[in-house]
Amino acid sequence: MTAAVQPIVDTDPRTPAVRLRALLDPGSLEPFGADGGGEVSAARGLVDGNPVFAYCTDATQRGGALGASGAQRVIDTIEAAVRQRCPVIGIWHSGGAKLADGVESMDGVGRMFAAMTHASGIVPQISVVLGPAAGAAAYGPALTDIVVMSETGRMFVTGPDVVRSVTGESVDMESLGGLKVHSRSSGVVHVPAKDDADAFARARQLISLLSRQGRVDMSLAPGGADLGSFLPAQSRRAYDVRPLVRGWSTPTRASSSCSRNGPPTWWWVSGASPAGRWVFSLTTRCARAVVSIP
Repeated sequence: MTAAVQPIVDTDPRTPAVRLRALLDPGSLEPFGADGGGEVSAARGLVDGNPVFAYCTDATQRGGALGASGAQRVIDTIEAAVRQRCPVIGIWHSGGAKLADGVESMDGVGRMFAAMTHASGIVPQISVVLGPAAGAAAYGPALTDIVVMSETGRMFVTGPDVVRSVTGESVDMESLGGLKVHSRSSGVVHVPAKDDADAFARARQLISLLSRQGRVDMSLAPGGADLGSFLPAQSRRAYDVRPLVRGWSTPTRASSSCSRNGPPTWWWVSGASPAGRWVFSLTTRCARAVVSIP
């Protein structure tokens, strides 16, 4: 027997209902999947007319902590996006795994990470971090292709109290995992945003760019260039991927997202070659995702 899908309704600005409606085109939100124990809400809908799947942790319930049922809802949403070749967006405001659930929650978030890894390179995965995202809720966004964070967002594996007790270092949430740290230093955040509305607007722009999935036939790419010459001799070293892109095709458009007082943290480059039209999503000195357009 299939569980009934409950409509997503609420007015609290932190709830999944409000945040999912802000992300998706007006009137397009359709609840997806069975109830995730109230921890996560999921939906399918449209962004600029393009079909997408989205999930959102519920910050109003136990700080958005994820148990096995909430993690399963994220997994179901990602797997549905992969089957239908649609982008998937995660909205994060969560304290991480629900420790009271013990091993079950650990198993759930582990399988959630596996689903994210499996979807990598198949569909675009975008994370929007709007509040504290700790533990599993920090690992999750870091596994996706592009991370958008508002000024109220925080990402860290363990909080300031744990850091203080273990290392003796006194830090606050902003210096440990705030927007400045992750957009200027760590590179975890690719697209900084001012607030929730700005974060959703930027995520929508990314979806409009990356939504049309296709395939590139590399056998049709022009020969001549030794692409290996663009790579460092040591495989673990970082490198600038842009010359590599130019080596097999001709970029026609480019844009970047720059953190304040810092270098560009993220680029998108589109172009064409005999292999097909394509879009590369590039982070500083590495390629995070490749999305082709038919």
